[in-house]
This record gives sequence, C-alpha cells and structure tokens, in this order.
Amino acid sequence: MKERLLSLIGVLLMGLPIMAQDANALQNVSVGELNYTVKEQEKTDLGTVVDAVLDVLSEQTTTEQPGYADAVRANVIAALGNVRRFAVTDMREVAPSDETNIILDGTVNYISTTRELRTNSDKKKEPQFYAQINVTLNVKDAKTGTVINGQTFDVNRTSWSWFNSTDTAIKDALEGLSDKVTKFYNAAYPYTAHILERGTEKKDKQKELYIDLGAQHGLQEGTHFNVYVIGTIGGKETRKQIGRLRVKDIEGDEVSLCKVTSGGKDIKAALDADQQLLVVSTD
Repeated sequence: MKERLLSLIGVLLMGLPIMAQDANALQNVSVGELNYTVKEQEKTDLGTVVDAVLDVLSEQTTTEQPGYADAVRANVIAALGNVRRFAVTDMREVAPSDETNIILDGTVNYISTTRELRTNSDKKKEPQFYAQINVTLNVKDAKTGTVINGQTFDVNRTSWSWFNSTDTAIKDALEGLSDKVTKFYNAAYPYTAHILERGTEKKDKQKELYIDLGAQHGLQEGTHFNVYVIGTIGGKETRKQIGRLRVKDIEGDEVSLCKVTSGGKDIKAALDADQQLLVVSTD
C-alpha cells in the first residue's frame, strides 16, 4: 500500500520532481542572482511623450525603483526560508555544497511605484503611492542545471489601498510577494504521509489520527493536511478529498498526532471500509 501511495507523489508536486528517494526529504536550496535590468525609454519615443502628458493631466506618475532590487532578493530568500521542506543558503555568501538539490535564480521584471495626487479628508490634494513587483523564479536541478520549473510572481494594486511614501508602498508589496512565494513552494513540495493508527473517536466520527511523519522531517505543530481517498478510473488513479487534519503533537521521529478538523465522519467510514488514504500537507 505504501509503495502505491508513493507513486502518486510526482503528480502531486505540480510538475516539480522530487530529487531524493525520501518523498519528504529536506531540499537544500541555493539562491543565486535575481537579475534586474531597468528598461530605459527613448526620449524620441512618441508613445513615451504621450504617456508623460497623460501622467501630468491625471496627476499620476509611475517610476521604476531599481534601488529596491536587493530588498526584493532578500525578501525572496526569506520567503523561501519559510517553505517547510526547504533549507536555504545564499550563494552570494556560501558556495553550493555537494548536498545541494536545487539552484534557484531568476529575474526581477520590474519594481515600480505609482504616485498620484489624491484628495484627503480635508479636501486637500496630497501624494499617495502604491507599488508593483514582478519576479520570475527558476528552479534548477543542482546536478544537471536543467530548469525544472519557472514561475512568475506578480504583486500589483488589487485594492484601493494607498500609502504615504514610496517606502511603505514597497514594504506592502514585498509582504504580498513573500506570501505568494511561500505558498507556491509549500504547495509544490508538500509533505505526504500515511495513517499509522487511529486515535480517539466519538460515535461515528474520527477525532484524532497518528501519521508517519515527525521530528526527523522537520514537521511542526499546526501544519495542516488534506485527507484523500485514492481510487481508480479507467486504470488511472484518482483522489477525492474527504477531510482535513492539523498536527497536534510531534511524538517521535516518524510519529505525530493529528486532530481531525473536518470530515471526521467520512474519514472514519473510509478507515472502516479499509479504503486507501493519502495525506498531503497544505496551507
């Protein structure tokens, strides 16, 4: 049963193959450069002139911010450090070791702020700002240099939130970038687990379960998992989510107690029917 479940993992990792035999092994990630080339506009470009006139008329100006390139890179490194299965090193400071699984580099496509004169509560116009950041990250096999995955993360103004300075606008955009990066790679490199034993039950509901992940995998209390029933249609394996778990206690190197947070009735019924279950970490 365990071998069959492990065969599903490659599908679940959104096209990013596992680079170690242990499906839950820590991935040693070395972060290289995020290249940023500011695109200069030709002064004779008629479109540029028209855009500038429109900016003045609308009291709005958008400006590239190359001075924040290092802040963007530092933010990406910090966000990758929050990915559960990543151990991150900065290639500017430390050379990749023989244990490195992944080289991650990419391109900062743009960092910009937009300044606009906006009417405040006193009916006076004052400058307000929002920032936009667009970064493409490339995951490469450290041994072959082959690009495994390229993903673009775009942070722009998605609400009517404005800020009083360039710095505060950039800070807000960096927080959005960090959240996107961490969530994406947590989903791309999930923990997968199997149910070792039932815990407490209440009537027809499962309340707790033990899974085969623990301290040696770096698992932390509070991590959430989806529970899937594995089936087959036309010779192809399928999965159907029937519940969710939250890690309650780490009880050993390969044992953790989880609380069933939803789907307790369906999980118990599946266990009673000896159905094949798959447990996958999620945000």
